[in-house]
Amino acid sequence: MGCFKQCCKEVSELYPTIEYEEQIVDNTCQQLVINPQQFDVMVMPNLYGNLVSNLAAGLVGGAGVVPSKSYGSDIAVFEPGARHTWMEMKGMYVANPVAIVLSSALC
Repeated sequence: MGCFKQCCKEVSELYPTIEYEEQIVDNTCQQLVINPQQFDVMVMPNLYGNLVSNLAAGLVGGAGVVPSKSYGSDIAVFEPGARHTWMEMKGMYVANPVAIVLSSALC
């Protein structure tokens, strides 16, 4: 068992009223499409988080419309939910500011 998974399991045992469940990432993506309301909070390492957040963004209109917030021990970052969105549109003056506006509202 990896360190991340072990830590999640140990912390979950401190909160018995919160349901803890493990899923492999491909099943998680399928379940997110089929039955998204089953998830309240999802905790995963960075790579899987990128996969799942990009899928979720696609479900609600695309990567360019979702906000994001990331917390570290001494810093917080608020930014559009997906990076490198619409790079092919650079210079065409058709940007959609929704993601950055929503990100500023998360502060």
